[in-house]
Amino acid sequence: MREPEFLPDWYPKVRKRKRTLALQAWITLILISGLGLWMLLVQRNVHARQVALGGLRFDLTQSETELQRLEDAQQLQRDLGKRDEIFLKIGRPIESTRVLTTIEQLMPKDMALLDLALEGEDAAPKASGGSLAARAQQEKQKSQQAGKLNFRMHGIAPTDVALAEFLAKLTAKPFFKQVELMYAHERIDSGHVMREFEVTFAMDLTGLGGK
Repeated sequence: MREPEFLPDWYPKVRKRKRTLALQAWITLILISGLGLWMLLVQRNVHARQVALGGLRFDLTQSETELQRLEDAQQLQRDLGKRDEIFLKIGRPIESTRVLTTIEQLMPKDMALLDLALEGEDAAPKASGGSLAARAQQEKQKSQQAGKLNFRMHGIAPTDVALAEFLAKLTAKPFFKQVELMYAHERIDSGHVMREFEVTFAMDLTGLGGK
């Protein structure tokens, strides 16, 4: 005998719809959870990339700093090389204060030193031929230049007599060579007539020691 059914016809449909909605809700929750996890992984990767980029920037800054230090060191090495070349050329370093002191001791009263310049010597000219005589002449010129420094002195003297006295004292010094008066002309300073002059001379470094 068939049992009677007291449920309306629409009730199974409602239950089926509820199950469908529950399933859709679970699927939506799973999708949202997956999307959230994916976003978390993306943010984690972005943060890791930012940290790596920061490290690369720091390394780049360090490399630029080290490169600048290397360039400074190379420039210093070049400067030291030039100084060594100068020292090699003149034989040994010389104190400019000693030169000035010696010149001041030779200067008569009322004479003033305006400028004292050290002039570099050009290298000895290359021999045009390959003969023994040409090479010997070149070596002789190099040996003559090796121990000398050239100076150019600019100053004023009260009279021609004072200037002549100074040139005589300068020539008398054994380590001052090739003393030559380039010019001497009148100069009026505060109503006083003086002599402005320029003198060139060479210094023999080999004769400087012990003087």
